[in-house]
Amino acid sequence: MSIVNSKNINKDTYTSADYENWGFIYLENKDYDQALKCFQKIIELEPSNPKTYISLGYIYEKMDMLDSAKKSYEKSLEIKNDFIEALLKIGHILELQGDYHNAVEQYNKAIESDPHAVEPRFCLASLYDRHDMYDEAAEEYENIIEINPRHTKALHNLGRIYFQNGDYAKALRNFQNVLKLEPQNTDAWNDLGSVYEITRNYIQAISTYRKALKVNPLHEDTNYNLANAYFSLFLSNPNIVKIDDIVERLQLVLSQNPNNKKVWELLSKIKAS
Repeated sequence: MSIVNSKNINKDTYTSADYENWGFIYLENKDYDQALKCFQKIIELEPSNPKTYISLGYIYEKMDMLDSAKKSYEKSLEIKNDFIEALLKIGHILELQGDYHNAVEQYNKAIESDPHAVEPRFCLASLYDRHDMYDEAAEEYENIIEINPRHTKALHNLGRIYFQNGDYAKALRNFQNVLKLEPQNTDAWNDLGSVYEITRNYIQAISTYRKALKVNPLHEDTNYNLANAYFSLFLSNPNIVKIDDIVERLQLVLSQNPNNKKVWELLSKIKAS
């Protein structure tokens, strides 16, 4: 289907479905002005459709017009006052604007609207997590897992909180549960390796990091972590580790990211040793 000529966009012969199709095509091509016109036409034709205001708000977001986006989402909520998607979108805008208190309020309203819905709880947990409110985040991740034990992102994020709090047994269990559900999850393999490493189980850590690199050989954190685990093993038993292999791996990381401070620090330690 060809995109409607912008000169003919106001023709009365087009339906809402036509404008919606064209609007999404314009969105894909990042022509936000034309996409905006299409969805504004849909609102003229269907002023009581809350989903159209969601699409309109999304376009305003793409245009960095956050206040206009928020007003569109609020209009959607006026039409359908328990519309969870609108509540979450408003919360997202408030986060972008730095109004975290009211963002939390929006997410809690969405949770109240449907206590068994996972997405509002994940939005709230993620907000807490990003702002180092780990106890509150952990509580919401636990609520999510109770509703959906297969929610890998909640399992993984909760595992990271356990790791930060030094509860390595729980962290280990969470990362293992993620990997049962997503065996190709490089980040989970890497984080599992970190648990083994911090508990000085270097052989198991090395084995686990290698499993991560089978999935993604260029994973930056894992390549660094593997080199670091090998160096820790070298310090305790230099006969089983080749220092040149460690340096070579660190050079691989620097070829991807020359500004990796952890790599430069480790190279300095290796040189000093």
